[in-house]
Amino acid sequence: MGYTGGMDHETLVERAEKLLPELRERTAEAESLRQLPKASVRSLIESGLTRALQPARHGGSDLGATTHVALTSTLAHACVSTGWCEFVWCGHNKLLSVYPEAAQEAVWGDDPETMVSASLGPVGRAQAVEGGMRLSGRWSFASGCDHADWLFLGAVETTADPPVPYLYLVEKRELEVLDNWHVMGLRGTGSKDILAEDVFVPAAQYLPWGDVVGKLMGLAVTIIAGPVLGGAEAAVARFQERLAGRVLVNMTKQGQSAVARSRLAESAVEVEAARLLLERNAREIDEWLAAGMPDNPPNARWVRDTGYCAELCTRATQRVFEASGGGALQESEPIQRIWRDVNAGHAHALLSWDQAAETWASAALAGEA
Repeated sequence: MGYTGGMDHETLVERAEKLLPELRERTAEAESLRQLPKASVRSLIESGLTRALQPARHGGSDLGATTHVALTSTLAHACVSTGWCEFVWCGHNKLLSVYPEAAQEAVWGDDPETMVSASLGPVGRAQAVEGGMRLSGRWSFASGCDHADWLFLGAVETTADPPVPYLYLVEKRELEVLDNWHVMGLRGTGSKDILAEDVFVPAAQYLPWGDVVGKLMGLAVTIIAGPVLGGAEAAVARFQERLAGRVLVNMTKQGQSAVARSRLAESAVEVEAARLLLERNAREIDEWLAAGMPDNPPNARWVRDTGYCAELCTRATQRVFEASGGGALQESEPIQRIWRDVNAGHAHALLSWDQAAETWASAALAGEA
């Protein structure tokens, strides 16, 4: 067992930065494996990063959204898939912390390094039985499931009238992982489908979906954007690096430089603005958590700001990719992989700008934002 004690924000960020060279070297391997290499997972665990939000009583650092955004965006500078898996494992530790102690003990009692993956949408079905529920269904996009031992799965209790959605905590050995992750971007996340057939889940291991995901919606959405932000920052940095060394051909130096510099400047300011938005969200969420999660948090604005952050990051990445020329299409060129990964991350349903805008505007017009 590696790390066993709490760490502060600065120490964890420093440890994430030290991992960047080795993670960068494994990006091709992660894409080939369609999951993170075991060496990368071990480095994350031993550095304490996956337990940044885990309760201190279970060997975690018990930190918040600010640290989460910093860690996931930092790791994404080297490998967006690694930053994405960090968001999953670290973020779901926070969700688990609101479950009964019996559920937390089942996961972390023997090994506090145990990780949890998830597919949160309540697309499965469950039936009430003595002592718990019997769960069945198929879920998609369970990122990091190859290296996790437990999963959160959303499902509706069909025996209730009206049906009630719950979030179930299930041990992976009771489930089937379907190896169907063949995708354009975020290949290293291993976001495969999960199948459950009449699996018993004890009462301590499920809570109403709204009490977990619904109440923590602002947190749940904000932490998704960290890897997208880090990827966009890496794309802009790589474009600047390429631009500084570019050989100008068939154009006047002044003409090409002016266009390229303008695109660099616009993309740089977009990702800087995105970071400011996301970090403000994270600070406010941490203040809300510290206050005991009072009712009526500004979830609509947090969702809006996170959606716009992802929109800015994707625009910036698209712009620098287009401006990089044909040479950026080479598999050896990082900017094409980053472009694929950022677009794949932005495709997450909870980062949709149209949906985020509608959520906030509806609340604002009703006087609730």
